[in-house]
Amino acid sequence: MLGKKGSRIIILLLATALCLSLFAAAVSAEKVKLKYTYWGSPLEKTAQEEMLKEFMKAYPHIEVQPIYIPSDYVTKITAMLAAGDPPDVGQLGEGQVLAWAEEGVVLDITPFMEQDPEVSFESRLPMTWYMYDGGKKTVGTNLAVEIMMMFYNKEIFDEAGVPYPPAKAGEWTWDEFVETAIALTKDRNGRRPGEPGFDPNNIDTYGVAFGTWWAPILPFVWSNGGDWFDEEGREPLINKPESVEALQKLNDLIYKYHVAPTPTQMQTFPAFNILLQTRKVAMVVDGQWALLDLAQSGFKLGAAPLPTLKEPVCLELGAPNVIFAATKHPQEAWLLYKWSTTSSKVMSLNKSGLWMPLNIEYYTDPEKMNEWLTEGVHPPEYKEAAIDYVLEYGRRAPSYYMRNWEEITSAISQGLSNFWLGKEDAQTAADKVAEALRPLLQGRYDR
Repeated sequence: MLGKKGSRIIILLLATALCLSLFAAAVSAEKVKLKYTYWGSPLEKTAQEEMLKEFMKAYPHIEVQPIYIPSDYVTKITAMLAAGDPPDVGQLGEGQVLAWAEEGVVLDITPFMEQDPEVSFESRLPMTWYMYDGGKKTVGTNLAVEIMMMFYNKEIFDEAGVPYPPAKAGEWTWDEFVETAIALTKDRNGRRPGEPGFDPNNIDTYGVAFGTWWAPILPFVWSNGGDWFDEEGREPLINKPESVEALQKLNDLIYKYHVAPTPTQMQTFPAFNILLQTRKVAMVVDGQWALLDLAQSGFKLGAAPLPTLKEPVCLELGAPNVIFAATKHPQEAWLLYKWSTTSSKVMSLNKSGLWMPLNIEYYTDPEKMNEWLTEGVHPPEYKEAAIDYVLEYGRRAPSYYMRNWEEITSAISQGLSNFWLGKEDAQTAADKVAEALRPLLQGRYDR
């Protein structure tokens, strides 16, 4: 039997054990807190917040503070970093991400991938990875897949008796596209370009509209066998014959055929979905993300790959999600990163038409495809016009690998401005751009 002293010792030990267990429980109950930064439309904001709520349900020991930054994103992120209050996970622009990776501001996620089979290079579309350090490291992928394509108002085609564009890439030649645009363009008296009395200064409906920033233009240059620069990213090619010819063909849509509005007119026009809805334009070259607004515009919407000059090509682009290196909780940040870039976790944005999925099974498995293709949002021809288009002819934008990308696009935009205004020919403008690009072309992050 134990004496009083022994009983006291046992009681003391039990009390100590109880205190330790209560302390351990308190420590384990203390939540890991993460900050998640993002931009986007009101729909994106809501969907991202829902995604984070589901994440916190799945991982109750993690609390995520959503920080929505609709404008001046990089400036505000930079200020957070400078103040020692960094995000843990968040979106980042294409122009900053790889430079920041090299500087150690964002993490290389390959060590996480080596320990986690749920994320692999094979599980997502191959052109969506942002690689650096000669291709040995990656910050990850886009938040979503996006491509440049053609959207059109089928009602305008029907009334004009014009066949719809082919949904299969490579079946719509440039000349056929120009003929279609001419047939859909009419002035206020109903005359078409080339008809006697056609008034190019008073056009009621344009055949096509396109922006003059880099993404709507580059796929046509590629399709014609041209490029902005060589494969190594060191020599300008924008002033070579194939590139100049493609630029001139686009310019001719505005000033020769009068089937597209000028950049000056475009500044006064509403958004593309409104132009199609109000029948000011029959076709638009736009990003896939435009489906979100187009599907709600109340007209019979069609989709098509871009017309082909020499070879079909599909430009793929998108901004990445990253893990910031200053995070104090890298393992939990990895869980959040993985969740936020997994297609099934943000399905509402895929179904809305704003995003395309990252995971490859949503392009190859019919059952998975049906999880995001939505009647009333994605036109009937969408599978051929977008899914097959990117799978067969997808080519990632230079923003995935080029050094000085923001400076390069700025030089191209400024150098071509007079050309798009009809004040310079393509060769003259391209020669100026080539010279401006030379000091900026310093190679690729992935080589």
